Amino acid sequence: MSDTLKRTEEWFTTARPTSAPNTFSVQFGVHCEEVAETLEAIEPLDEQTGKLMDEARASLRKLSDALKSGQALIVHDDIARTSLLDGLCDTIVTSVGCAHALGMDIVGAMGEVNSSNFSKFEAGAPVFKENGKIGKGKEYRPPNLRPFIIKK
Repeated sequence: MSDTLKRTEEWFTTARPTSAPNTFSVQFGVHCEEVAETLEAIEPLDEQTGKLMDEARASLRKLSDALKSGQALIVHDDIARTSLLDGLCDTIVTSVGCAHALGMDIVGAMGEVNSSNFSKFEAGAPVFKENGKIGKGKEYRPPNLRPFIIKK
């Protein structure tokens, strides 16, 4: 698994070798967007849970949009770095736990996602859109996650 995480880190190191003042804000916005998308994939069993999930999705989308567009900014000096790192690590651990609970091969899936992400590059370098977001190069292919959805 550590090779998989190293490969993910390598992608970011290649894509963003230096950090601009808004890099963390944008990346955290993308992180919030992914959590909202994860919530969209889950069908609640009751109305109360559905309402709570809808509220969480809407709030995460609003925060994500504001951070990614630059309307909101997280200042690096205001970050409790140890607590943040703990939360980010726990997010990885709990993501693995969720996949495990559903019998999914998250390590294999991460390898596929990494491969797909690297396919965005052209000649080993990122392709940027006008807004500074990393775009999809000519050789891009979306990840095929079907083989990693294993049911217990």
